Amino acid sequence: MNDNLKILSLKLDHLDRMQRDIDYSVGKMGIPLAKIKSGTVDSLTESERETLSAFNSRFSSYQEQIAKKFVCIAVEEELSSERFGVILALMEKLGIIDDVSKWRVVRELRNAANHIYQDDADLLFQALNNMIVNVPYLHNIYNQLRIFVQTAYFHPS
Repeated sequence: MNDNLKILSLKLDHLDRMQRDIDYSVGKMGIPLAKIKSGTVDSLTESERETLSAFNSRFSSYQEQIAKKFVCIAVEEELSSERFGVILALMEKLGIIDDVSKWRVVRELRNAANHIYQDDADLLFQALNNMIVNVPYLHNIYNQLRIFVQTAYFHPS
């Protein structure tokens, strides 16, 4: 097993933990999200703001770490490109992602959430709610990624 595959294997195990962590954060989002939806952002407790921050951070990290695994696969497949769009096209071809444009939408959610001011309750609610809705999408990609890596590199037919 080469160094790239060793790193990929270790990082997939790390993504297992990240998946559990983001699910935990999603489970805690109900009350803060309800307050934001009702426009009472100012009534969020310190604990609820911490929950929002943890969820935002975990979503961003999870999505970013999945993307880094895409790069590892591209290296393993001897794709020499610094353009991430080419790597995404490979992920689509390999069946790890269904649609490059959907991935980009989720990436933009991550970027947008990091720049939304908490005083705009509507925008904040939309961003956080869209992130929550897309957690299963990221889980599906992670599962496809794991299946591909196991089949292609660790248990080839």
